[in-house]
Amino acid sequence: MKKLLFIVALLISFARAGEWWSDPIRGLEEAKKEHKPVMFYFHSEHCPYCLQMETFVFGDERVSKYMDRFVVISLDTYSQTGMVWAKHFNVFGTPTFVFYDPDRNSVLGVAFGSKTKEDFINLLLKVCEKSNIKKC
Repeated sequence: MKKLLFIVALLISFARAGEWWSDPIRGLEEAKKEHKPVMFYFHSEHCPYCLQMETFVFGDERVSKYMDRFVVISLDTYSQTGMVWAKHFNVFGTPTFVFYDPDRNSVLGVAFGSKTKEDFINLLLKVCEKSNIKKC
């Protein structure tokens, strides 16, 4: 059953609009090039709340529309890269969302835990307001 849910989440992730990055350096370069803020998404394979976000929130068309304003860097906290970046941002659990302005080298906000579609959209809008980045 877990494998089936993982496959469903994976398929939904491919259906999302916009490219997600697993390489933080390349993702940050893309964000700078496009003058977009970054959303680091810290997750783990065994996190039921991450699966909930991936299945029911990220796959929503309205949510995807707002997420397209960000360069999304998706990091598994059990991977070597994920551990390094989680430590850098003091991530203590999953799912955690770190919003970052690469042009100013500053964290715009951090959110922990599963969200509803509406709450996640509101979070994205608040981060955009705070960022003052034109593309957001």
